[in-house]
Amino acid sequence: MVKKEKTILEVGKRRLAIARAVIKEGTGKVFINSKPLDLWGTDVLRLWIKEPLILAGDLAKAVDIHVNVRSGGIVGQAEAVRQAIAKALV
Repeated sequence: MVKKEKTILEVGKRRLAIARAVIKEGTGKVFINSKPLDLWGTDVLRLWIKEPLILAGDLAKAVDIHVNVRSGGIVGQAEAVRQAIAKALV
């Protein structure tokens, strides 16, 4: 019997930016536009994105998060990513 993997899809919007988050069981990795979070944006933007993950605690360490974000500026994109992740974790 094939084990079904639970997948959660969520959308976050901020100004013109649209982020789509896909959350699956995993080891706590976060990718934005196929890049690891540590290589995306500035330190402050990464901290904004990590806030919902910090608040989620152990739950965030048990899932992998893949986010596709487009349109808008870098700050709007970061806020859209943050919103999509927070909505998906709830």
